Amino acid sequence: MVLRRSTTESFLPGTFDLPGGGLELRESPEDGIKREVLEETGLSTLVVRKLSERDYQSDSRLKHRKSLIVYLLRPTDERSQVTLSKEHDEYRWITRSDLNDVFGPGDLMGGILREYFESNLSGML
Repeated sequence: MVLRRSTTESFLPGTFDLPGGGLELRESPEDGIKREVLEETGLSTLVVRKLSERDYQSDSRLKHRKSLIVYLLRPTDERSQVTLSKEHDEYRWITRSDLNDVFGPGDLMGGILREYFESNLSGML
């Protein structure tokens, strides 16, 4: 699932991204992603496995390094309805053929998802 940032958001409005965010104090990455997905989509999830871990430099004036960890998750209840937070205004369940419509060339998230769809992992859910 990808989420589109609301057009009222100050950071990258109207762009698609994966659910996620920063960790709280003493929170594990696995607990953090489950919390963020619940806050942003209303879905309770289980971590299936880590897909990618990358360091990158932010485009802010401060130019500091960040770490990005992407997990493959499974909803705990397949019948749950998606309820978006105010940070987002659209969600999409995407397939490999949707990537170019959602992410531009060179987009970090798009690259990670391309690797996922090209791997044998995409059949795990």
